[in-house]
Amino acid sequence: MKTGHGEVVTVLLAAMILMDVFQVKAQVLDMADDAFDDEYQKCTDKMEIKYVPQLLKEEKANQQLLESVWENAKVKWEARKTRVLLPVNFRDNHGIALMAYLSEAQEQTPFYHQFSKAVDMAGQSRKDYIYSFQFKAFHFYLTRALQLLRRPCEQSYKHVVYSSRDTSFTFGGLNQARLGRITLAYSTKPQAATDHSVLTINTCFGVDVEKLVDQKSEKTVLIPMNEIFQVSQSENSSNLILQSTNKTCSHYECAFLGGLKTENCVENPEYLQPTYVYISGDENQKFEDPDAETQEPTQAREERSLGNIHNPTPGPVPVPGPKTYPSASSGKMLLPPLGTFIIFVSAFAVKLFGPLRFSEGGSGHPVRRAAHCPHSLTQQEPKRQRRCKVCSVEKPR
Repeated sequence: MKTGHGEVVTVLLAAMILMDVFQVKAQVLDMADDAFDDEYQKCTDKMEIKYVPQLLKEEKANQQLLESVWENAKVKWEARKTRVLLPVNFRDNHGIALMAYLSEAQEQTPFYHQFSKAVDMAGQSRKDYIYSFQFKAFHFYLTRALQLLRRPCEQSYKHVVYSSRDTSFTFGGLNQARLGRITLAYSTKPQAATDHSVLTINTCFGVDVEKLVDQKSEKTVLIPMNEIFQVSQSENSSNLILQSTNKTCSHYECAFLGGLKTENCVENPEYLQPTYVYISGDENQKFEDPDAETQEPTQAREERSLGNIHNPTPGPVPVPGPKTYPSASSGKMLLPPLGTFIIFVSAFAVKLFGPLRFSEGGSGHPVRRAAHCPHSLTQQEPKRQRRCKVCSVEKPR
């Protein structure tokens, strides 16, 4: 059987790609400035409703591997989503992306390495993201899943988790770093290889995914790439301790809609989570939190202002509250804008014309004021009933 020249080239190219994907390189633990780190906080609903569904269709059509990973994760998600308490605005696509990444990361598959490497490089510029990053929809859904499932810091921070990687850190300055990619961490401390460091992590933004993993022997947490950690070194070892600052930061905000990369990593406001949760697929659900039934769900971010995407501000802009008028019990009364304008014009007219004196003749000396007319009369006016030229009120004879 003869092999054509084109087939040989294809095989060699595929081998080179696999070698590049699986090549283990020591990573420098820093702020990961080249990684694509958009959190979509100003455009969540616009992206979710208008753009990402179509993006997902196109990306799956163009990438057979993504299509296969997505469909496999979809089956797993349908089987496992009833185990998890989910916020009311958590959608199936969020869960499928989470399930896909979790499964691929556990098995260290080609898709996991391909996606991670793409994220590592796509943040160099918006051009790199737009034209080279082939996982826009997958990244959006995965990022949103971690945001929506986040618990309060006091709950997640107290559980220490561990991760092992071939990494180094240069101490000096603020001694802060981001992980740079979504990281799996476990409650059991691993035995690090010779060229690996063990990271002891206290995370505020890590999401407990223990109920979704295949192996349930230990607590499993997914830590977002944007979380900022204070880094210190373990005594008598090269291992590192990462303590969360309870902050995330990003160089991008809505890059798909035109947001450019900021020079500095801009801190994002704390993302508050809804306490009203439900078990997906269970209509006759019961709340585990006794206070949850009396609390209203937190609104999805439909009221977030997109702002000027072509000239993004350094950080997310707080959403102004709805315009309301005080009730009668407040002791204050706000007039409608039109009424206020009319009153203002009337007061200005009285102030302008009130002091004027109208005279007819040479002297123009005012003689007296009528009780019912504020305007002066002159001596030269005939002594008969007269009508004021300003207010048309009849003067006394």
